[in-house]
Amino acid sequence: MMAQGQSIKDVLREAILLATGLAIFQNAFALSDRQLVDSRNSILSTATSLKYPQIAHCFEQDRGFAKHLTNYVTGCIGNMRGQVKEVVQKVVPSLYGIHQVPIEDGQRKRFVRNLLLHLNYIFPRAMVTDSTTARTEPYLHPAIIAVLHKFFFHGRKSLGRCFQDTFLSMVDSNNAKEIPQAMLALVSVAIFAALKEWEQGLNESTSCEFVSANFSEQYDLHIMFLGTRILKTDGSGKGKYHALMARLYREAVS
Repeated sequence: MMAQGQSIKDVLREAILLATGLAIFQNAFALSDRQLVDSRNSILSTATSLKYPQIAHCFEQDRGFAKHLTNYVTGCIGNMRGQVKEVVQKVVPSLYGIHQVPIEDGQRKRFVRNLLLHLNYIFPRAMVTDSTTARTEPYLHPAIIAVLHKFFFHGRKSLGRCFQDTFLSMVDSNNAKEIPQAMLALVSVAIFAALKEWEQGLNESTSCEFVSANFSEQYDLHIMFLGTRILKTDGSGKGKYHALMARLYREAVS
């Protein structure tokens, strides 16, 4: 029995890592049905690769057992997203200069709401409280780079290190690794969620959970922006896209 318990722990540990990889490289805000499928496939794949056929068989035959393991893995993906937001909440006030803007006369409220408009929060500014954004440098705001580094690349056991061979380049002429769209969009949506908590001028922790149902539209907005405004639907922006994502990777790992 103890051996079986350890084997289940082994499967869960690797399945969580695999499901996390699917999230940060493919879709960080998959809707619940898709996430459950990804979690289920991760468990079955892991049980097979670790040579635990009895667990794979039980998983396929015992609905209650399968539901328990699947929900556990899915919950861990939700926890990962929540941990990203926790990192974001620590850097947003300083890197967006929120405390530098007076509360009086609604100045801070207007400042934060301006950040939330038109994805303004993804663009760097000459001064943190400057209303002029560098529209030619999307996603290069220091907050985005800081969160990528702190959550995904800080430490030898970080997710970025675990998946270092999974980062690729989409251009044949340059093999510099790129930050994947899903990872970048996840960080960006977490920043959006944290800024929303400052929308009234003061920090107000929200009861709105950082889950797909609440933020999938914002996530899709970033995926669409990356695909249509930078990469372009005809692929003509491939060089620009690669330069951006490779720069983000380079700065995040340093």
